[in-house]
Amino acid sequence: MNPLNILVVDDSPSFCVVLVETLKADRHAVTVVSTGEESLTSFREQQPDIVLISQLASGLGAVDTIREMRKLTTPLWIPILFIASSMADEDIQEAFAAGADEFLLKPLNSLHLRIRLRFLMRMVAMQRSRMAIADALLDGVIRIDVNGIISIFNPAAERMFGYTAAEVVGQNVSLLMPSPDREAHDGYIANYRETGQAKIIGIGRKVIGRRKDGRLFPMHLGITKANTPDGKFFIGLVRDLTTEEELLAQVQHMAHHDALTKLPNRLHCMNYLEERYSIEPGLAAFTLFFCDLDGFKDVNDRCGHAAGDAVLLEAAKRIRGELFVRDFLGRLGGDEFLVVVDGVLSDDRATALGEKIISAMKAPIPTEFGDMSIGTSIGYAHSKSFPNSVEALLHAADEAMYQSKRAGKGRVSGASLP
Repeated sequence: MNPLNILVVDDSPSFCVVLVETLKADRHAVTVVSTGEESLTSFREQQPDIVLISQLASGLGAVDTIREMRKLTTPLWIPILFIASSMADEDIQEAFAAGADEFLLKPLNSLHLRIRLRFLMRMVAMQRSRMAIADALLDGVIRIDVNGIISIFNPAAERMFGYTAAEVVGQNVSLLMPSPDREAHDGYIANYRETGQAKIIGIGRKVIGRRKDGRLFPMHLGITKANTPDGKFFIGLVRDLTTEEELLAQVQHMAHHDALTKLPNRLHCMNYLEERYSIEPGLAAFTLFFCDLDGFKDVNDRCGHAAGDAVLLEAAKRIRGELFVRDFLGRLGGDEFLVVVDGVLSDDRATALGEKIISAMKAPIPTEFGDMSIGTSIGYAHSKSFPNSVEALLHAADEAMYQSKRAGKGRVSGASLP
């Protein structure tokens, strides 16, 4: 087994010299302190693999020091070997009650010391093996006790939340939560202690986590409960969903938006209209404009699709420029655009808006293939005239657009009443 980091707590310099020589002969790294108070600081900061502690003549005694060490939260159980000055049963029992794991008597027998250390090293090795598995996981592993205090925080959790394990071990897990979950968490833990009912154990769910820099992110959380000789613990397995949700949002956007103009596509347009009709059955108040570019096929045929794409992008920009921010604009496909204007428009106002769009389209569109001249023909229909059917409204606006085409193009026509 690899050498250990050993903390020696003893106030006898001569005894320490012999003990340290024995430990270093076996290649262990040794830190020596002479008081219980110093040992607690070293225990917190270094988290040694094993502690060897003798009875102390002054200050915080050995038993009290052991007791205080066991109050500190550590990712692994740190074995403590108590070195007694006599075989007094009371002293040894008190040390074990405080949290010691093994004991030896002074003067030390080097063989007995090595045997005891070999036993404690096996305990350390088993813990290291279990932790190596947790450390290798791509998902975050967070262990808390029944008070919500973190005792294990693996490297994946460090990367996810931006905290080091040293920063969060011993802290309340609510540190990793946004409001209002942060404020409510202690209440959940208290309810569990009182009732024994853990309502989310074994149930995976999506929650929101809070990184060290304050940023919030979506994550999947699964919690299990573990009963050990050291008490009850909760183990949370967490996965950062940020990338998955970003990809999902991109896929959803692509499914509902035109790849060229980034406008809502036909599916999105139809869903939008259906939603308007479903929210206000028979009462949806808006005017739908059907815009079809004039001369677009000739651009594609003469100059190719690259020129056609440039024309479509500029056409979308010019139509949008004549609308209010709240107005809806989508591309149905090809050179067809759909506009939805809220409110009850008169025919005069609808015609005026259509003519503004037609006027905006008259200026030549510059492309790398030269200037392209196109126009647009527009038909419109009022939802109040077709209160029961999206399909009837679309058909009416489409027919009105073709009426503009037949009348010479570059015109605005209103739908005939059904």
